[in-house]
Amino acid sequence: MVYVITVAIVSVLFRLLFQVDCYGKEVIDEYKTNGRPYIVCPNHISAVDPVFVVILRGRGRKLTVMAKEELFKIGILSWFFRKLGAIPVARGTGDKAVLDKAVSDVANGAGALIFPEGTRGEGNTMGKLKSGAFAIAAQTRADIIPVRIIYHTKDGNMKLFCRVTVVFGNPLKIEDTQLDSGSRQKIREAKAAMEESYAKMLEEHL
Repeated sequence: MVYVITVAIVSVLFRLLFQVDCYGKEVIDEYKTNGRPYIVCPNHISAVDPVFVVILRGRGRKLTVMAKEELFKIGILSWFFRKLGAIPVARGTGDKAVLDKAVSDVANGAGALIFPEGTRGEGNTMGKLKSGAFAIAAQTRADIIPVRIIYHTKDGNMKLFCRVTVVFGNPLKIEDTQLDSGSRQKIREAKAAMEESYAKMLEEHL
């Protein structure tokens, strides 16, 4: 109940602070009922990126959101992040407890939100994709849903009251990626497919 109320409150607040557009919501809606394990993988520009994904996803089981621990030092934001399902991750430590929780949640159908770049980029330029999300997908036989967040500003970075577009892309399904085979080549292929999807979403909606 607290989660539902928090999402509703934050949704209203963010729609006052930003002009929000969403495309492809039917993609994420399908995963609320089809029972397939999934990982949501947005690009990363701003500390508030996960909030847009959570509120636009709407009702459903709480996503496990893996976010860097520094965000949990920002007073009210820390409270909001925790209520929205975020768990702090110490970068570079390989926190096994956090990874185990993400694997468990994905395997049990709750889903997880993981930033595949591992850190924030600048504007519309994405960094190199890390292997964490793909490794969890391999363990849980999860589909991966690429999400492109676009801030319509001069430099592509977040600014209050700017227009924001969030696009849920077509999922990379486990039977197509074959990540569960454990092949490094399959991880490389999945990364290339994700990069192509991100580029296409940016081109179509920028």
